[in-house]
Amino acid sequence: MPPENVLGAEEGNGFAQLMQQLPQERLSLAIGAVASMERAVRITAEYTKERTAFGKPLLEFQNTAFKLAERKTEAMIARVFVDWCVERLVAGDLDTVTASMAKWWCSQKQVETADECLQLHGGYGYMQEYPISRMFIDSRIQKIYGGTNEIMKLLIARSL
Repeated sequence: MPPENVLGAEEGNGFAQLMQQLPQERLSLAIGAVASMERAVRITAEYTKERTAFGKPLLEFQNTAFKLAERKTEAMIARVFVDWCVERLVAGDLDTVTASMAKWWCSQKQVETADECLQLHGGYGYMQEYPISRMFIDSRIQKIYGGTNEIMKLLIARSL
């Protein structure tokens, strides 16, 4: 193979080079999950302010308000953790276990948030014209790529 076609320092070390980048890849997935959570909460809050049932906006129902309060809180917790992980990455000390924690937890919460926000949209949430429908569909793959969440938990458990 011509030297100009080799990626990395030397031929034959591709897998090792890939493994060195896994924490950064997993953190990238966690960042995307957080952004998706925040957007899902925002668009669902807007929707529930406009949509009415029994003569009042859905957001005025305690269940709706509490569900969105829970999801907003979880999105904030995820944001703070991911921001801390980014600081670790920039400092050069983001380890595999911490990156696995971020990928697992944030992607799991992304799926839960998309599901609950879709529920608050009612039947409209299942229609492709509504962004929450696409977010629901797209969130599920997050638990698979970059290493399945089960693998993330295994890596975390090995550190115990």
